[in-house]
Amino acid sequence: MRLASLVSHIPAARLSAEDIIRAAGGSPVEARVFERMFGLDHVAAVPEGETLSQQFDQVLQKLTASHTGPRPDALIYVHGQPLQYAAGQSPVQVLCANQPVLAEITRRYEVDQYNCGGLFWALDLARTLLNAGLAHAVAVLGGDSHIGLPLGDRYVPGCTLMGDAFCGMILDQMPGGLQVGDVAMCTHPRFARGRAGTATEMGDFFAAHGGIVSQSLARIGFDWQGDCALLPHNVNRLAWQMFCRETGLPQSRLRLGLLPDIGHCYTSDPFLLLEQERPALSAGQSCAILSIGMGGYAGACMITQTATASSTAQSKPAPTAKEHHPCSQLILS
Repeated sequence: MRLASLVSHIPAARLSAEDIIRAAGGSPVEARVFERMFGLDHVAAVPEGETLSQQFDQVLQKLTASHTGPRPDALIYVHGQPLQYAAGQSPVQVLCANQPVLAEITRRYEVDQYNCGGLFWALDLARTLLNAGLAHAVAVLGGDSHIGLPLGDRYVPGCTLMGDAFCGMILDQMPGGLQVGDVAMCTHPRFARGRAGTATEMGDFFAAHGGIVSQSLARIGFDWQGDCALLPHNVNRLAWQMFCRETGLPQSRLRLGLLPDIGHCYTSDPFLLLEQERPALSAGQSCAILSIGMGGYAGACMITQTATASSTAQSKPAPTAKEHHPCSQLILS
């Protein structure tokens, strides 16, 4: 499956870690310690007075400018917070009515039950639609905002600060370009309570994070001894430093450059990083993208830069069957 187009939008506004933590009842000292330990200084935020639809308008304008293939006829909208919209209030309806790139959409789907892993479930759904002939190109929109929510809701004590950022992509079955490998998805039910869990349950999840990451990377054939980059969810700097110490993975293979400025953005993190990494990938090179949702939803895949479509059009490979791994064998004890 080809990732034909990929764009992102990071809102211009920023909120300081101290303001967020104090709004959640923390002290200035707690905020300073958090910043030093976890490497989070600010988060990106939708500017006051702007709407969610306006953010996706900017994503879709970029998609329109960058995409040269057929218009998508299916749309998958992904957000990490399991918050259903009231009837007629989803931004998707407005976007489909007003954005030319979505003018041919006949199928609409919403993915909202997989926390920060949701875009990987969307990739898998897109592949299913394409393989079944139910779509010839699939648009995927991802990202959450905290519009209308209390400032302190952005703080997850001992873990992260939530920012706002958005991405969009179009997927098809053309050869060449960025190719999406098998998507590894797994759920870990013991962590299903997510942010609603007790302090003990949250602590268990944080302690298991590195193991879940390692399992997900093993399932997609990540080359631990090679040099391909790992583009992860921006949970915090400390978690990834610990992961590198535990596994021996050089920190130079991680991409954490966005973390201090924009925070951890629901669902979108690895795709924001992929847009940055893409120009550095030459033909034959790969990178890994990965996200672990707080409810124990793990998603990962390899992205490979191949030769251009024009040079491979006569040798399009046949789709391969997706490899299945029973999640029961991967749940941490």
